[in-house]
Amino acid sequence: MKISVGVITYNQQDTIRQTLDSILCQEGDFVLEVVIGEDCSTDKTWAICQEYAVRYPKQIVLLPNTQNLGIMANFARVMKACTGDFIADIAGDDYYSSKEALAKQSTYMLYHPKVGVMAANGYRYYVGKNKRIEGLNDPIEAGCDTAREFFFSQDYKGGVYLAPIGMMYRSELIKTIDFEEIIKRELPVEDYPIQAILSQKTQFACLPDLLVTYRIYNESATFISFDHPKYLQYHKGLMNTRRYLNELFPSDVCVSEEWMQDYEFYKEFQLYLHRKQYSCAKQLLKQYKCINNQPHYSQALRFTRTWLHFLAFHYYKEYIYRKDLRRRT
Repeated sequence: MKISVGVITYNQQDTIRQTLDSILCQEGDFVLEVVIGEDCSTDKTWAICQEYAVRYPKQIVLLPNTQNLGIMANFARVMKACTGDFIADIAGDDYYSSKEALAKQSTYMLYHPKVGVMAANGYRYYVGKNKRIEGLNDPIEAGCDTAREFFFSQDYKGGVYLAPIGMMYRSELIKTIDFEEIIKRELPVEDYPIQAILSQKTQFACLPDLLVTYRIYNESATFISFDHPKYLQYHKGLMNTRRYLNELFPSDVCVSEEWMQDYEFYKEFQLYLHRKQYSCAKQLLKQYKCINNQPHYSQALRFTRTWLHFLAFHYYKEYIYRKDLRRRT
């Protein structure tokens, strides 16, 4: 049995060694392949990856980095380059907490042939506080998952079914993903569309064992703050992902165009709140008047009737935002 571990990394010179070491120390009755997609970092990440490729030529495949591709395109080329029976993926700022992680995940999938996506429980590591807390994903037994219902149900609220840290997939399922179309549409993240698509094709499971560690910090690609230059682009990209899923599975559409417009409106509205741009917020309300029956639009309209209402709403949202920032630092 062969297990491939795909690693995407960019500007992670301080963490990539721990990530690679945690993969290379994996124990079990399998052949290990590590495919690294280094995305033209501006720090020493590429040099470190080259060092490991020289030290472990039988295990490591280091893909060329002639240009910066971005998360999605880099992830796609790594997945395509993996040749294992099972394919796992982990980012260059996360790591395996157990030497038996790959063995436990693959063994479970061998005994449960209907499970095509395997997750694991683990730790959340808050870098700023140097604090590691147990609990990443809830355990899910084979045949008991609700991934399809999560992504394709009327009460869908966004997000992913499982924290995508150290996920493992059957290789034949990865081959069914149209990565070229996802790249062409410039979708911002890989975990959301892949989990949603695979929820229509296979069962998910998650071990209770603490097998992985997820680093949480403000510079993480999964934390797009109001001050991030791609804040709006990121959230609009998430809704374009939803539109893509609606096209793929028209009989299972659960999120309407109005719902998506309400989401996009609210993210932009919150950005104006953060910047105290009252006139822009008012203008946005006029622009999205066609969705006046949607919950976020109605809330925004209600709390911006007067200048005092706007200030009160701004400071409330800013408090929530700052609280979340502190939690991550």
